[in-house]
Amino acid sequence: MTEEEINKIVDMIVEGLFERMDMEAKAMNEEFINSLPNDEDQIVELNMLLKHYEGLEDYIQAASVFAKIKQLKELK
Repeated sequence: MTEEEINKIVDMIVEGLFERMDMEAKAMNEEFINSLPNDEDQIVELNMLLKHYEGLEDYIQAASVFAKIKQLKELK
């Protein structure tokens, strides 16, 4: 084999590896996105957190949580 042929083979192997890595990364990203809670579930959890902060009288944190709830409701 000539050096040129060896380089072509190496290039093909490297290209194949990168294609496979891209496919695996896309699959992992899709799996992560599908595992995120939907907006309704987030709103329920944030309402519980809001009540917790209000009970502790931590109104700064409560305001932050309330703003996030409002933002999620507007997206619907």
